[in-house]
Amino acid sequence: MSRFVLIIPFGALSLMLAACSSFPWLTKEEPAATSAPTAKNRCLLESEDCPPRKMTITELIAGLKHEIARGEAVYTPAELQKLENKLRDYEVMYDRLMYGNDD
Repeated sequence: MSRFVLIIPFGALSLMLAACSSFPWLTKEEPAATSAPTAKNRCLLESEDCPPRKMTITELIAGLKHEIARGEAVYTPAELQKLENKLRDYEVMYDRLMYGNDD
């Protein structure tokens, strides 16, 4: 009987943990600082406050596209132009690495 009583709470606990990981909306998480609508991604914009792990070129391209899509609600026109220039440079670099294009 005592063995049965111990198994049920652990089974219920494992089901609750599985439910939380399967349904992320069940857990309340605070949004990251960069996900705020007005927060600028200083790592992509000015190479400041970057995480210790370096991003891959595909992550850089995706991040730049995301930040450019946020538009003038977050960035000034000069900053958007800077991000677009970086995106173009990384896309050229990616093409050269992947396809050997020298455009």
